[in-house]
Amino acid sequence: MAIILKSEGRPKAPDTLRRPQRGAIHVYETLREDILWLRIAPGTPLDEVALATRFDISRTPIREALMLLAGDSLVMFLPNRSSIVPPLSLHNQGEYMDVYLLLSRAAVRGAILNLQSGDEKILQARLADLLAQLDTSAGEPALRAELALRHLLGDLARNSFQNQFYRQILDMGIRTKILHFFPNTDPADLAEIKSRWHLLIESVAQRDALRADGIITRMLLAENEIIMRSLLPKFGHHLALPPI
Repeated sequence: MAIILKSEGRPKAPDTLRRPQRGAIHVYETLREDILWLRIAPGTPLDEVALATRFDISRTPIREALMLLAGDSLVMFLPNRSSIVPPLSLHNQGEYMDVYLLLSRAAVRGAILNLQSGDEKILQARLADLLAQLDTSAGEPALRAELALRHLLGDLARNSFQNQFYRQILDMGIRTKILHFFPNTDPADLAEIKSRWHLLIESVAQRDALRADGIITRMLLAENEIIMRSLLPKFGHHLALPPI
């Protein structure tokens, strides 16, 4: 016989205890999205009073949210106890690429090993969405469609531990792609990106792990080359100056 516990007389947590936790999570998720998608620029100071006004809550959940964001390396606390969005730097791009490559290759290999009935149809739908976005705009819609396809590959690997770190490394690259990747792609780059994605999903569907591994590796190395291209001088080395 089922035992039903009545709610009458059970102690309830005071609103003052419940509200900060819910508020902190909401603030964390909102600010995280704003920072990752550059609605809050790198280097921007984060004023707790202004944020409390924006979210219509006290400063306590604001501080909790900032602590969570600091754990994601998306907020930096300064010696004067103020906080900012850390400046975006490519000084550790090589280290990032090592982890990005390893986890991406693992995600693709895991997806192939654990592919189930119906997965291919979902992959094709996500691929079609990405290709359509790349045809119309190499910007945020295309990046979101690409992330959705990468997330799906991670999900299909069916390894929650691996996928946790894979999604984290994908998130860490969003701002770099917005600032240094898509603005520096030309029509030839976009054509190559679409071709490689098509070949990759085809290889996954055919469970050709060796071919898929080669494709995802070349894809990510090509991405890195485009990002590094953004650091090259644009005109200074071509500028003709009259002799002094």
